[in-house]
Amino acid sequence: MLTVFRSNRAEVLAGILAAQLRDSPPPPFEPVEVVVNTWPTSRWLGEQLAEELGGIAAHIRYPFPGSQLRRLVNAVLGEEAGGPDPWRATELVWPVLEALPALVDQPAAASLRQWLYRRGGSSRELTLARWQLGRSIADALDDYALYRPDLLQQWWEGEEDGSDWQALLVRQLRQRLGEKPFALKVREAIARLREAPWTPPADGPWRGGCLRLFGLSSMAPVQVELLHAVSAHLPVDLYLLTPCPDLWQHCTNRRARLSDAVALREPLGGDWVAAAGGLEARFGRLGAEFQQLLEGTGACQLGMSSYGDVFPEPTRHRARPDPATGSGPAASCGPAPLLRQLQRQLADPAAAPALERAPGDSSLEFHPCPGRLRQVELVRDRILQLLHDDDSLEPRDVLVMTPQVDGFAPLVAAVFGDRDATGVALEWRLTDRSQQEQAGLGRTLLALLRQAGERLTASSLQALLESGPLRERFELEREAMHGLHRTLQQAGFRWGLDGQERGGEATGSLSWAIDRLLLGVVLPEQPGLAPADTAPFGAAPDLERLGRWLHLLQRLRSWLLQWRRPRSCAAWAASLQAALAELFGDGGEAGWELPQVLEAIDAWQQAAAGCELELTAPVVAAVLEERLAADAGRFGHRSGALTISALEPMRAIPHRVIVLMGLDAGCFPRQRHRPGFHHLERQRQLGDPSPADQDRYALLEAVLSARDHLLVTWNCRDERNGEPLQPATPVSQWMAWLKQQLKDQPGELTVLHPANPLDRGNFMGSKERPPACCDRRLLAARQRLDSPDDRLLPRQLAASQPPQPEAGPPAAMTFEDLRQWAMHPQASWLQGLGLLPREWADVLDDLDAATLDERQRSRLLREALRREPAADLATDPEQADPGDAEAWLRLQRGRNLLPPAAGGVLEARQLAQRWSDLQSTLEGLGSPRQQPAESGPWLATLNWHGDTVVVVHTARPRSHHRLDLWLQLLLAAADGQEPRAGVVVARGDRGFGEQLRLRPPEAAEARSELARLAALRERWRHRCWPVPPETGWALLSRGRSAAVDCWEGTFQLRGEREEPEQALCFGRDLPAGQLLEDAAEARAEELLGGLLEHRA
Repeated sequence: MLTVFRSNRAEVLAGILAAQLRDSPPPPFEPVEVVVNTWPTSRWLGEQLAEELGGIAAHIRYPFPGSQLRRLVNAVLGEEAGGPDPWRATELVWPVLEALPALVDQPAAASLRQWLYRRGGSSRELTLARWQLGRSIADALDDYALYRPDLLQQWWEGEEDGSDWQALLVRQLRQRLGEKPFALKVREAIARLREAPWTPPADGPWRGGCLRLFGLSSMAPVQVELLHAVSAHLPVDLYLLTPCPDLWQHCTNRRARLSDAVALREPLGGDWVAAAGGLEARFGRLGAEFQQLLEGTGACQLGMSSYGDVFPEPTRHRARPDPATGSGPAASCGPAPLLRQLQRQLADPAAAPALERAPGDSSLEFHPCPGRLRQVELVRDRILQLLHDDDSLEPRDVLVMTPQVDGFAPLVAAVFGDRDATGVALEWRLTDRSQQEQAGLGRTLLALLRQAGERLTASSLQALLESGPLRERFELEREAMHGLHRTLQQAGFRWGLDGQERGGEATGSLSWAIDRLLLGVVLPEQPGLAPADTAPFGAAPDLERLGRWLHLLQRLRSWLLQWRRPRSCAAWAASLQAALAELFGDGGEAGWELPQVLEAIDAWQQAAAGCELELTAPVVAAVLEERLAADAGRFGHRSGALTISALEPMRAIPHRVIVLMGLDAGCFPRQRHRPGFHHLERQRQLGDPSPADQDRYALLEAVLSARDHLLVTWNCRDERNGEPLQPATPVSQWMAWLKQQLKDQPGELTVLHPANPLDRGNFMGSKERPPACCDRRLLAARQRLDSPDDRLLPRQLAASQPPQPEAGPPAAMTFEDLRQWAMHPQASWLQGLGLLPREWADVLDDLDAATLDERQRSRLLREALRREPAADLATDPEQADPGDAEAWLRLQRGRNLLPPAAGGVLEARQLAQRWSDLQSTLEGLGSPRQQPAESGPWLATLNWHGDTVVVVHTARPRSHHRLDLWLQLLLAAADGQEPRAGVVVARGDRGFGEQLRLRPPEAAEARSELARLAALRERWRHRCWPVPPETGWALLSRGRSAAVDCWEGTFQLRGEREEPEQALCFGRDLPAGQLLEDAAEARAEELLGGLLEHRA
């Protein structure tokens, strides 16, 4: 007999099951099996049974429907239960791939042949495109085995005209596999059950004398037919969670109007929606079609059927305390919570009164949220408020479900893991993420395999080396990895694993960069020295760290090179096992993943046994990713903490608070895109799978499962441009229906939130609701903004209270100290505070530059200047004349500093021209020399050309070059060296030339000026100099308008406030008017006044 127990409460169904087990207990050592559809359901049901059965529920197993019904069919047919079903998609894909070459030669497979021809490749090489095609075909055949048994039966028996290549493939697979698909076995089992009595064996899925199925919301038609047929020989109990008996009644009425053939083929459409009318019509088609299938036609109903309905009155878990007294239940003086009214209306719409929402009712809330980060913050804060309002509510009573669990994962970790923000240690657990989606050993292996099929770049290498297991294996800290990437960039690595990947040009590849590092250990870095076009790199760190870097890089390079060659499945298994041992060892902290990865490899090998195709690395990554994802969602549920999960696993498990988060249009409900050849796309039949219907039914089950509160959230603003976004269509339909039911008086059912987390509205409550924000830091920031006390207002770092200087006499000041402060006052102050604003400014370049930028040209010219004075061009070939373009190409060979090919030639010519201009200007000033100068405590070596102090800069001059010249000129004059002038030679609008000429002061004036500047530096050493250098120079030399443009920037000029030091001191948003107020001009005059007075 098939007995269907129907209820809208999962705990009621669990109680019925427990009562049956208590009244008819199985023998002590005989296990009981209950079929469930998800791992979390088994955990929850085990807890419920333990509570009902005296605290212990042991020896109960919870298999899934597919495996359990397959065992049942094998038992009816008298077949031994073998290994995995060869007609499941994960197993079937390999025979399909091997059959494709012969299949595409058939005339019926012309479209398939054209598709493969456009993608090219060898018939024996399995590329990612061929794998995806084979997987799609296997998925289609797997679907046919459940949802198109008649079609599969025709193909199996050859009852078609040969125009469908899928029929030809099925016949090939019949010969290869020698085993029928599940649907055909079910038909054979039903025929056998109809012809003769069947006695179930002693062991099997009916242990306990009954086949029990709990909490299933849908099954394939062929599976339902099997249950009907076997119920004549074995009791079958189905515990069905359904919103209402009325839903079943609608199905029964529909069956009465239609013939059996039509009823089991036609899916529910507009007529059923019109008849149902409420939420069950909008969201309940999945459950209604399942109940229609259970109703059956009689063709397979060999046994009797009975139904038991238990639809209790919805009640709250616990009444709220009286707000007046703080204890005891508050008097009920208004309508029931809206959520309870919805549940009652679903259960008995005829008897339920009209919906009515009382003021302050928070049982059902809709929260449009401006951005995903704000959405997670608002969900956290609302949960904390509910926990605060109800002492009996615990984190384990709260469930957050989202269709975007992977997208929300980093935000959840950042928000829920930030205990300092709220002062509450909220325990939470994020589940339903597959192993490869977490930063661990499995994810690293998959990333390496994918990288073996793609172009290696500096950024992709950085992503690979972020792996914790790799760093742990090669004993490298995260900081050391940053140094490695910086060193590789300096060594010239941009993209490519070796010269072959770069089209024969090794320069710029990883292998070439590794060779540079190795050569740098034994050879000096000299311009022009480049064995095999590889110059030694001399800027590497200590040998011990370099050795670990090279060990890691060489191992990665070796495996990536190996994995770029296709190979057989067996060869891949051996290679992967060796790579795991070499790259990860025992796995370290991620060692728990290693057995799972090895198990996935073994399972793949068993499924692909005998496959002679040669697989590329991306295909192997796809195969292992699928295998590793098989256990996703198996662990982490029912942990005692707040659970954040996907929609599917826990949607029917009751919780006191349920949050449906991220119901955005476009991702909810899910849309499944099948290939065009899939027969389920041609005509929909009753019971066909639909992810959209599953997601809609999840809303209905959430209404049934929420006991006290149900919250629905979605992103209502585009995070890129702020444009408004609509909620998912089911949410919009639900809200519109509620508005209609509440007669246009929904109250505060929809809770709006400001986009800015510091908006006052976040901290102000209403008559019905407390303030939305629970973040203490945001509240403190808002209070600072609202405070009239200037001491509480946020201010720039430059205006903040400086730290107290260390006790004791000040350290002796050197000329270099004075020089650095005068040239870079803000940077010197930050350095004294231990702040380095440029320490994270490194950006990885993935492409070879087509041209050099001005900074790079300037750096190359500076290097040539440092070499040139001591060069003997006749005897030292490495010091070739920089005025010759060919010399630049020779000197920079093997360093990857110049662009490749013609770009490098053009840059060499430009550098040679600039060098010639620079030398011409310097030669006009006289012969170069260096001479020390000393005056009191000041000592430095100055650069002279003839009798002129010269500062040479290879780009356009800036304020600090002018100050550098002024200080050197002061020191030379103070020492009595009587310079004729001071000159800044730099690049101007017409090439290199004198960009500033200063008159020398008298010796006494120079000593006085140096003392004044030293006193100024000492006075401001512990405070930020209030005038940025370039802006101060523009203010004094060209006026206020030029200073404003210099600070804020123009269309062609980057503002000085964008520089990291100035941004940290003054802020990027500080307007020039505020910067230049008060004594800015006087301060600039203090530092630059003497320089300006001595301009020639």
